[in-house]
Amino acid sequence: MPTLEDGRQAIEQGNLQQARLIFEAILQETPRSEEAWLGLAEVLTDSEDKRICYENALKINKSSQAAKEGLRNLEPRSNPLIEALGQQPREETLDDDIDGYEDEDDGSPAGAVDPDDGPPTIALIAIGLLLSVVVFAIGSGAVFFLITSMNSG
Repeated sequence: MPTLEDGRQAIEQGNLQQARLIFEAILQETPRSEEAWLGLAEVLTDSEDKRICYENALKINKSSQAAKEGLRNLEPRSNPLIEALGQQPREETLDDDIDGYEDEDDGSPAGAVDPDDGPPTIALIAIGLLLSVVVFAIGSGAVFFLITSMNSG
């Protein structure tokens, strides 16, 4: 029968699949082995599977520091920058802002452009037309020049 030491050696050699099989075999024979549960948690990749292993180790030994630390490491980490600044995460502040916001319906479609946001539309249309005329004139002049130079030559 494999031993806990065999499982630890497999981990040290980087053979996590072999270590998993060893710890599972130990748990088949000795389901109340705290060290086997901790070893199995170490080689598993799924967070929920790890959580189950750490919880089983805690059922065996309620004061297991390794199991408590393992569970603590599975908890989502908060953003240290937000904690340092003493601010709420963006999702929470967004929810708070939405709760206090009253929608004003001014009849404009959603996403409509506010007229105060930029230059007047008529000015943009005039500039577009002017550029079109200039490009057309330059293009027509170039074509006329090419035709006359080919006929005279």
